Amino acid sequence: MKRKVIKQGHNTLTITLPSEWANRFNIRAGDEINLSERDAGIFISAERHEDKKRAEFSITDLDIPTIWKYFMAVYREGYSEVKVQFDPNQRFDSPYKLFTTHKSDMNYGKKTRPHTPFETIQEITNRFIGFEIIEHHADHCIIKDMAEPSAKEFDSSLRRVFLLILQMAEETLEAIRTEDTKMLEHMHDIDINLDKFHDYCIRVLNKTKCRDERKSHLLVTTLYLLELLGDEFKNVAYHIVGDLRDKSLKNILKLCEMNVNQFKHYYDLYYNFKKEKMREFSKQDWEIHLYLPKLYLKRPGKGTSLSDDELEVFHHFRMMSKYLNALIELRIQMEFN
Repeated sequence: MKRKVIKQGHNTLTITLPSEWANRFNIRAGDEINLSERDAGIFISAERHEDKKRAEFSITDLDIPTIWKYFMAVYREGYSEVKVQFDPNQRFDSPYKLFTTHKSDMNYGKKTRPHTPFETIQEITNRFIGFEIIEHHADHCIIKDMAEPSAKEFDSSLRRVFLLILQMAEETLEAIRTEDTKMLEHMHDIDINLDKFHDYCIRVLNKTKCRDERKSHLLVTTLYLLELLGDEFKNVAYHIVGDLRDKSLKNILKLCEMNVNQFKHYYDLYYNFKKEKMREFSKQDWEIHLYLPKLYLKRPGKGTSLSDDELEVFHHFRMMSKYLNALIELRIQMEFN
């Protein structure tokens, strides 16, 4: 689009802002916008200025999985203040019991007394970056965002998501290589941290709207797949700690090495996109594709036996490869955005 330069006074030149863009970000007279020089141009950006969004819901008669879904919804959507109503006489299981069916969840596996509604809300609130309970009443709590997110925080939070998955990948590989299953007993803690930054990234995208809308959609999908990738590493840890403890892990070592290297390559490619890196990723994917049939030929009755538990681990590694291929497709789309 073109804009005519208007002279105001002796030394000032001005241009008008497109009304559609100004309305999208709710720009008003007196607001500040950001200007940055880029080669022969100037880049104009603004975070969305909007009224504080408020939400309200009741957790009465809800189970823990559903309560989590309500909290994630209002958090990801960018609500700044949330009123949570409850029945003070109701009692709940630990909010983390939902996530602790795995034998690898050593820190959360102990039986706990029933939680009051406030204790339940407090534990869940602690999981979300910036959320704090500011008021506690007999039948409701008020939760407020005490650290308004900005677009600048998105990149560092996304990088944190990558680094947490990298930690899960490297520790899984080391545990299999050394057959030290105890290394994976804290994998659930890493996954909770990963989920925390995943939700925060989506919250920033929804709240600031500073990025191109189409690219934002690509980033949301990328984050969703990265979170699923982390879940697969947690699932592998579950089988190793619970079902393959004190058993040889040599049958799953090579496939783990291939998947970890594939993720590392994707991580490098995401931040430093080059065609030759794409070719290398395709080569790694093809090697995994050729290797998998060799493993499945080892099923009982067809030579060297593989246990059902090992086959479950193979399934999770296969899912990792599928997610990584989908992530690569999204990364290529970003090049044309």
